[in-house]
Amino acid sequence: MSDEEIFVELRAICARILSVDPAVIAPDLDLRDELEADSLDMAELAAATEDRFKIVVDLDTAKQARTLADVVTMVRDGGHQARAAQAG
Repeated sequence: MSDEEIFVELRAICARILSVDPAVIAPDLDLRDELEADSLDMAELAAATEDRFKIVVDLDTAKQARTLADVVTMVRDGGHQARAAQAG
């Protein structure tokens, strides 16, 4: 699955959880600051991402995600981006 395909899926999930128009969601939009996602929204996004992409999202990685581009990278890396980066 390409990054663009992952983004499209995540945009739909994010739009549903945050009750926003998918057209306003861009890859580099800050989920917390610009879309006003709170900690519950972020937890729901992480759970929905795990369900949709059949991955286990590392809690530290999920906390570091600020944009959907970050989440796309997390999905592509199987949910373990932060742990891999810290190990290197």
